Amino acid sequence: MTHGLAVTELREAASPAGALDRASPNAEATEAWLARRERGSRMGIRALLLVTRVLGRRGGRALLRVIIFYFTIFAGPARRASRAWYQRVVGRSSFWTAYRHLLRFAEVALDRVFLVRGELDQFEFDHQGTQLMRSALATGRGAILLGAHFGSFEAMRAAASDAQLPINILAHNANARLIAAFLDEVSGGRSRVRVIEINPQDKTYILEVKQRIDEGELVAVLGDRLGLNDRSTIVEFFGAPARLPSGPYIMASVLRCPVFMVFGTFEPPARYVLRCELLAEQVELPRANREQAINRYAAQFARRVEHYAGAAPDNWFNFYDFWKMPADDQQPQQ
Repeated sequence: MTHGLAVTELREAASPAGALDRASPNAEATEAWLARRERGSRMGIRALLLVTRVLGRRGGRALLRVIIFYFTIFAGPARRASRAWYQRVVGRSSFWTAYRHLLRFAEVALDRVFLVRGELDQFEFDHQGTQLMRSALATGRGAILLGAHFGSFEAMRAAASDAQLPINILAHNANARLIAAFLDEVSGGRSRVRVIEINPQDKTYILEVKQRIDEGELVAVLGDRLGLNDRSTIVEFFGAPARLPSGPYIMASVLRCPVFMVFGTFEPPARYVLRCELLAEQVELPRANREQAINRYAAQFARRVEHYAGAAPDNWFNFYDFWKMPADDQQPQQ
């Protein structure tokens, strides 16, 4: 059963956000698929909770080594994506680099259970720059946390919650209710985290985000994957053009609040380095060169992701061709 949840997590990482939305021809089909996925996710979560209660974190990690070895053998797309990533970033790759990469992802996924349950004493946290975020919140105004599928966003969230910093997670509708289900199931309904659903057909979610920011809360969003019909901008990432969503910067410009880049690097066996860096006190998007301004912010974010992912390539958790795009749209914007 633990194998099933680990495989599900890895398959999610092997698909860019929105891919599953595109597979559904209409809203009814999407809802039906999402309901099935949510039921399956809850079953997997319960299985994982049982395993962690019986084996604990150490036993769960030992079990993952066996599960991920077999997964690496049979999961061709994820293995090939990992090897391509290592070849690009490190200059070499093998079955074993892919195995360690996939194992690192599974270990971080397992840790989410303990982090959500508030069992922070199982981990060591190294805070770097997080006082900047606390200083900003002391003014009474909220802020946006911009992260990536790198390391553990959950570790940063758990540390913020432990410090009594109110945090909200902004996620696309294909993932929002699954995140909420995970937090609810693992915490026993005691999670203090609010999940705000991004609905491309209904922009009223922006009003809720504004309310949270006005009340001095944090809103966390990932800035490295595109959702269905997302606006995007092209930046250079590890020597090649890649698409990043424009949405976080447009939203920040409307809300007129600080934006912090956050990275939670996992260092086995139980250490998380939590970094917080200011992207902008306020995102400015002048009408005359709006797209260029968006691109500058996205490129700055990409450079910091590149910096940390280059130092810890096993913490990069996008197991698909991150650089794939239409053949006629290959150049970073200037």
